[in-house]
Amino acid sequence: MYAGVIVDVKSRNTDKIFTYKVPEKMNNINVGIRVAVPFRNRIVEGYVINITDNTNISDKKLKEIYKILDDFSIFDEKMLKLAWWIKEYYNCFFSESLQCIMPAGINQGCKEVKKVRLLINSIPENISDRAPRQLEILNYLLENNCIDLSDLLKNLNISYSSVKALEKKGYIEIFDEEINRYKASKFIKTEPLKPTSEQKQAINMIKDSIDSNLFNKFLLFGVTGSGKTEVYLQLIERCIELGKSSIVLVPEISLTPQTIERFIGRFGNLVAVMHSRLSQGERFDEWRKIKKGEVKVVVGVRNAIFAPFSDLGLVIIDEEHEGTYKQSDLRPKYNVKEVAEKRCEIENAVLVLGSATPSIESYYKAIKSEYKLIKLSERIGIFLPEVDVINMSDELSSGNNSIFSRRLYNEIKLNLCRGEQTILFLNRRGFSSFVSCRNCGYVPKCPNCDISLTFHAYEKKLRCHYCGYSINMFEYCPKCKSNRIRHLGIGTERIENDVKKYFPESRILRMDIDTTKTKGSHERIFYDFKNGKADILIGTQMISKGFDIPNVTLVGVILADVTLNIPDFRSGEKTFQLLTQVAGRAGRGEKAGRVIIQTYEDNNYSIKAAKLQNYLMFYNEEIQYREIFKYPPFTHLMNIVIYGKEKQKVVENAAKIYYVVKNTINKFEVKSYNKVLGPSSAPLEKIKNNYRWQIIIKNEDRNNLLKIADVVDLIKYDNDIKIAMDIDPINML
Repeated sequence: MYAGVIVDVKSRNTDKIFTYKVPEKMNNINVGIRVAVPFRNRIVEGYVINITDNTNISDKKLKEIYKILDDFSIFDEKMLKLAWWIKEYYNCFFSESLQCIMPAGINQGCKEVKKVRLLINSIPENISDRAPRQLEILNYLLENNCIDLSDLLKNLNISYSSVKALEKKGYIEIFDEEINRYKASKFIKTEPLKPTSEQKQAINMIKDSIDSNLFNKFLLFGVTGSGKTEVYLQLIERCIELGKSSIVLVPEISLTPQTIERFIGRFGNLVAVMHSRLSQGERFDEWRKIKKGEVKVVVGVRNAIFAPFSDLGLVIIDEEHEGTYKQSDLRPKYNVKEVAEKRCEIENAVLVLGSATPSIESYYKAIKSEYKLIKLSERIGIFLPEVDVINMSDELSSGNNSIFSRRLYNEIKLNLCRGEQTILFLNRRGFSSFVSCRNCGYVPKCPNCDISLTFHAYEKKLRCHYCGYSINMFEYCPKCKSNRIRHLGIGTERIENDVKKYFPESRILRMDIDTTKTKGSHERIFYDFKNGKADILIGTQMISKGFDIPNVTLVGVILADVTLNIPDFRSGEKTFQLLTQVAGRAGRGEKAGRVIIQTYEDNNYSIKAAKLQNYLMFYNEEIQYREIFKYPPFTHLMNIVIYGKEKQKVVENAAKIYYVVKNTINKFEVKSYNKVLGPSSAPLEKIKNNYRWQIIIKNEDRNNLLKIADVVDLIKYDNDIKIAMDIDPINML
């Protein structure tokens, strides 16, 4: 017997299937098994992707598999097909695509606990009075039947030898039991709600595809508070009735507490959870539950799309517009929406993308009938909040230098008097975005990234948000020794400081990266706020979606311009989405909601559309700009980033790649729109001591970009130069 193995050695020369002999003793080998194999004078990890009885290669040239690493298969034929597609579509190594499927914590294995079980129904007469401890054990087990060995020894204060003696007599059994390290909180059981006419129409339309085992793609476009989650729950219920499984994806960990609460509340122990805040062992245990068929629903972030279901019927991607669904830092740089679509196609499952503010690309596909568009246009039982836009330039000219407009200040005060809750949003953490000397203009920057350091008042430190570099805040300017140090810009920590100053009686919580570093911190902050332990919640985009708290009646956006002015063609879209989503947190109960957006650019079309909460108004204007400047969805983009320690070498290699790209484009047989921008320094030119230059390519045909990537891969670079390529990137910085 022979096995085709992909070895975990990442290079072009090893990105192929290697054939190994299977020793006769390895009769439990299957496709999807992890193995250790000899490879170039060392033992490496590999993945079995096929098994055959014949090969054209001489046995003398073949090596034997050294060891099977697990007693279960990681993937089946369907997932193998998906991994192959990922390799081709995202231009990565096969081992990289297979590792997407590998469960986290697999090397830790399962956790087992020794248990004791009684095998008899009554105390045997032959138990001697000279063995009182054995008699005590049997009497205890008659009451408890099965118990942890450690608890038995502790509760009865007995020795292991007494227990072992009973096992030898056949009265009890000592065995190992696999336990799950993740313990979900207990939630109140909920029942399905009666759907509105819009919800019922959406449910029935999608159910038809589920019932017929048809691969279909739907875009569920529903305003905030329109009941998208109840649609999801009833669709999953239908899948469970049919014996099918479902995957529910959320964009970030901060959304999981409330999402988990809703899904476990409806489906109980049929739900597994997958996200990075679980320990490695907990994540592996959840994966094992899925693999063994103990659950029918998975709720998680991006990598939950690889949950090992064999009977997948439905994939739901909530808040589908979020950029976190794209893996940008590691290879393969996959977009989970594309991977989900392919997996659903392979498994004849249904894909549902849901959002109140769909991405431009997704809505364009719906208009072009690539997705079936379903609309939920009305909030259930509640009205959309009233939204006001305040021009902060007018506030300044009238003498108000506070970060709060007079209107927002009065509304916060009113909410505190009424006992109602407030959310204050700013998509920038820290106390101030940078500090500056008013005497000489000196701005402290990160020596590794050439980016201004952010001041964090609580720690009294200046920090780089890219590499983590930090220094203590100084009293005197390092350059001119002046004490005229000024804090410029604002962050969430500064907002917290000012809220304490202006509203000392208020109870405050803050949710950003700095306050959610520890395990369980998202859940703690969320439930503390939900349960009324704070009056005001301050946060970044973590709080802009998913929070459904009836007593929140006021949302204040401190500065809407933060995302509007980033150097990215999606800045207008991100601004509109964030403002609309965070506005949707207000007025989700019986009380009316108010939203106040503070900005210096109140005439911008993104902010005007967000004020009216009118997606189509925004889309119709944005799509015109995209078409004029040939940005997605009218073209595909490729971002090539060249980086290294020496700036001159980076520039030289960027120029080399540019000429290769241009020559490659000139050789394309089928001509389509293309444009090459650069080479030029990246917007963030230096990060972690690496200088960064980039080349951006626009082309109507994605396959042309793959051809360019293949050619760029073959270029010989200077030793310390690295290249990162991303097709259809989300982040252009």
